[in-house]
Amino acid sequence: MGKVYRTVLFDGDNTLLDFDAAERQAVEKTLAARGFDPTPERVRAYAQINRALWDALYRGEVEQGWLLVERFRRLGKMLESTADPEAWNLEYTDALGECGAMLPGALELLKTLRPHCAIALVTNGQQAVQRKRLRDHPMLPYLDGVFISQELGVRKPEAAFFQTAITALGADPGTTLVVGDDLLSDIQGAVNAGLDSLWYAPHGGDSPLPTYRVRSLEEIPPIVLGTA
Repeated sequence: MGKVYRTVLFDGDNTLLDFDAAERQAVEKTLAARGFDPTPERVRAYAQINRALWDALYRGEVEQGWLLVERFRRLGKMLESTADPEAWNLEYTDALGECGAMLPGALELLKTLRPHCAIALVTNGQQAVQRKRLRDHPMLPYLDGVFISQELGVRKPEAAFFQTAITALGADPGTTLVVGDDLLSDIQGAVNAGLDSLWYAPHGGDSPLPTYRVRSLEEIPPIVLGTA
């Protein structure tokens, strides 16, 4: 019998929610609205710009408000567009909030764990996007809390983000597990807060940071329940 976890803090995007699909749909919609053919190459270009800027945010190099507009300034420059990047970001944010599809097996995972532990969503996603997509979402009945960095005034990977969630949940840090797909925000954040972590890495990879590593959501319950 392994360690049993009483509280699990789940990242949202690309851990429970299919962010890649949501991002693709939102970028395609806003590109088309601005008269651009939403080709896979253009969608990938946006994703690369966005990923690099979010990584810089997690390293403490940029601010989130600047990032949200800068990604569309850079995309617009690449496309030789004169569109207002701030307006483009607002359109994208609205479109992204309409996309709340879960990853295959994610809802079943929550249903399996719910009788055994407290579950919370911990996300750096934009407040407007997350609140819109979570409205009447099927995962809500299985959550004991939703913690959004813009609402807390502190973000992953800062230890204070996780400590705020633990305090609000009345959780024991020693039996709390952070689950996420991002090494910079989720796993390093857990390390910063002195918490055990589980890296959901469906595409593989190696890192000394996480306490556990899995490639499928189905591998998570035995770890949480101590039966792995």
